[in-house]
Amino acid sequence: MYLQRLKKLYPSLIELSKIQPHIDPDFYWYQFENKIIGIDKKELTEKDGMLLSTFLTPYHVELPDKTPKEKEWETRIQNRKDQNLGRNGRYRFIFFQIEKGQVDASIFKKTLQAFFKDNVSILWNHPNQGFIIEDGNSFLEEDISYHHIADTFMSELYVKITFLIGPYLENDKDLADYTDQLLQMATMSIPKIDRAVMDYTEAYPLCLIGNLLPKQQHQLSEWILKEFRTDTEALETMHMFIHCNLNVSETAKKLYIHRNSLQYRLDKFYESTGIDMKQFDKAFTVYLAILANMHNADT
Repeated sequence: MYLQRLKKLYPSLIELSKIQPHIDPDFYWYQFENKIIGIDKKELTEKDGMLLSTFLTPYHVELPDKTPKEKEWETRIQNRKDQNLGRNGRYRFIFFQIEKGQVDASIFKKTLQAFFKDNVSILWNHPNQGFIIEDGNSFLEEDISYHHIADTFMSELYVKITFLIGPYLENDKDLADYTDQLLQMATMSIPKIDRAVMDYTEAYPLCLIGNLLPKQQHQLSEWILKEFRTDTEALETMHMFIHCNLNVSETAKKLYIHRNSLQYRLDKFYESTGIDMKQFDKAFTVYLAILANMHNADT
């Protein structure tokens, strides 16, 4: 209701989109409840600015100036309706998220640059998240991975960072949809999985479960897992078995248990549910049920 009143006073008022944020420098930005709102500077007198700053928390954004290449990428994303947008050139976007307040954006970019062969492009959504763009000569140095980068940030700067690696594209005619989808996948998957690096193939199942209604999530969990829904040991065993590609020896080794103990747990699950975890399609359904169970536990 208060937001509507402000909108009547200041018609230019907009909310910062969580899907495709754009920090317009011609607007003053404020934190309002759980939203970020902006008002065109032309609409605000000095008195208005002082008054709003009294009741609202100013939202300051200090990000590095965009390079010409970063500006070009931003334009290519925004021109989503251009039917002649496609360009040749293989590239991919990597979403990143830093714990808020842990590192300055300029320091982050300077540190990240050391891992790349050429100048790296970064498009910021917020002061703590954005996209790294790999294209042309801008790719990681040999033998460097995003796992290595995450470990380095944590060990040297005490900064926790998470990456979601997107697929490679050959042109940019669907670029806006690509970035929207990656951001949605990151929003739904990163809070559920405590992992520094994830790629889009790992995030998809989490997104599929996240799009189900709570009743459907509960039903999937209940029908598949039955009484094992609250059995932490059983859930850990099945999850690790799937993670190890249904390999009994590797799973037993990762869980620090004997093969016979693992087989006993799998047999017990089969006897109760009728689901043979050694069959891929059955195991995948169990995996989806485990993810649904995680969603239920968080709500």
